[in-house]
Amino acid sequence: MKADAVSSTTVGVGALERAALTAEIHDLYDGQGDSQRLLAAFRAAALYVPLAEEAEGEAMCSGEADGVRWLYAFTSTAELERFARARAEAGTDPGWESGRIRYWTVLGSRLLDVAVPAAVTETRTPTGVAVDAGGIRQLLMPPVSGVVPDRVAVDLLDLDRT
Repeated sequence: MKADAVSSTTVGVGALERAALTAEIHDLYDGQGDSQRLLAAFRAAALYVPLAEEAEGEAMCSGEADGVRWLYAFTSTAELERFARARAEAGTDPGWESGRIRYWTVLGSRLLDVAVPAAVTETRTPTGVAVDAGGIRQLLMPPVSGVVPDRVAVDLLDLDRT
């Protein structure tokens, strides 16, 4: 897959913010991370969110692990391509075999404040965001208070009500 195989007209949008997020992720892996700076950088960054074709139309690509749904987001088209290539080779996303990847560019704040609660409402499954899944420096934004809205934070759920 080539860089031009990734389709969107907003590749340059939010480049500085994505670079700041990437720097914060590097700091985290180097043992110098600051959770508040990392969250602020994530919220400000315009991330690439791949789309999965569904019977009803398009939806954000996601996966599930250990009872948590993870919406996929990427800091670069190169990271998105690497992910898409691996999934196409594994047969997970057969629509990506053609090399065309459709995606949205979405602010991290919109992912946490809008997409995560919508996914929880739709699936009734705790939902977080996986950044650069399958990459060298992956990041999980878990469904906990301080990251996602309190109404969908798993650490604040009243399990006695269920």
